[in-house]
Amino acid sequence: MTTRLASRLALCLVPTLALSAQASPSPDEASASLQYRNYYWDENPRDGIGPTRDEWVHGLLLELDSGEIHDTFGVELGLGAADALSVGSGADNITNLRPGDSVQDPHGIAKVTRAYLRAEFGNDHHRLRLGAGKQTRRHRLYADNTSRILPSASLGYDLAYEVGDLELYLSRIERFSRRDDSGWGDRLSTFDGREIDAVNLAGVDYALPADLRLEAEYLESDDYLRQGLVRLSHQARLGEDLTLHSQVAHGRQEDAGERFETQGIPGLYPAADGHDARYNEFGLRLTHRDKYLGLAHTRVWGGNYDRLLFADDHGHWDSAANNFYRFGLEGEAMWKVSTGLGFADLGLPGLRWDGHYAVSDEATGFSDFSRREWQSVLQYRFAGALDGLSLAWLYVNHDTDGEPAAVDGKAPTFGPAGLITHEANRLYLTYRYAF
Repeated sequence: MTTRLASRLALCLVPTLALSAQASPSPDEASASLQYRNYYWDENPRDGIGPTRDEWVHGLLLELDSGEIHDTFGVELGLGAADALSVGSGADNITNLRPGDSVQDPHGIAKVTRAYLRAEFGNDHHRLRLGAGKQTRRHRLYADNTSRILPSASLGYDLAYEVGDLELYLSRIERFSRRDDSGWGDRLSTFDGREIDAVNLAGVDYALPADLRLEAEYLESDDYLRQGLVRLSHQARLGEDLTLHSQVAHGRQEDAGERFETQGIPGLYPAADGHDARYNEFGLRLTHRDKYLGLAHTRVWGGNYDRLLFADDHGHWDSAANNFYRFGLEGEAMWKVSTGLGFADLGLPGLRWDGHYAVSDEATGFSDFSRREWQSVLQYRFAGALDGLSLAWLYVNHDTDGEPAAVDGKAPTFGPAGLITHEANRLYLTYRYAF
């Protein structure tokens, strides 16, 4: 099985190294790393609605960076391979790989995960950055998913301009590479198969006086869906190593043209004349060294905040309510307490724990509604001779109850904010070697 994984990686290696060699980087700026990943996930819906998973998979991820060529240009290259070690006979779903003839016989993956050209111009006062190609992009309204054995990626163009404390940026995404599939990238499309030309995004990030920060972003999936976000945050230093971070945010998601499926998507979204969902959010976070305590409140209205930008999109919502699943049904008002701490003071600098508990008790169109989620992440990063090795255990208990009620023709949704019950244990072993 390991030999098959290595051979999949080797299929991509020759053209990748050939392109890398042409870059002729400065040796002290270039970087390369090889990461081995081994994941085991045991998940079930506990008699509710959700997937049953019992999957053990592993993968290799090779990443190369040319460094700065003539202080201006750069090349980033990556390739990955993944395969199954074991899939339990009781599993009805696999998420790190795509099913083959059955869930128990999934397809392996071998693909270029990154092929990106970048350029940077400017000085200490202003800077222009350009980029084109395939990479894992992360914005506030759009983020390629990195939670599986191999990351998803998008193909497109990026531009950013920085002057002083102001950053302006644009991105255009034209193709998408699924996290569980081989291939270079597919055209974007709606759930009923109509092509979407591109997803276009624009944003601003401005560091204001008095430790204030303004973030705003607008995105449109052509003739399909549009989204916007405005966030104002403040950081106050209360003492040595003690900081209070506060923020307020408003977001909106609505249909954007003739490609929007008003007829509904069976098993995912009900039929609707249109879509116009919004949310308000505030949050507080008190941090002391490697410890923190946070409180967040999110309220959704107008519609369910759970629409995807295109058919293969796994969804992204830059909100405290975007937990293991979204607390995003119309009328939901979530409260969430989060905390985390490191154990360096106890002589274990590589050990860390983070967790949250989130609750909501109301959703429009449902009676006896209740949603609860408890999440815990325990991780350890080794040092010394085992530097680069890390272990992590994720436990999630997500429970949603409620019955559809005949209110304004509402119907239940099975999207990212649906009536899902899920208990998950995920074990991650990773080892990264830097050349």
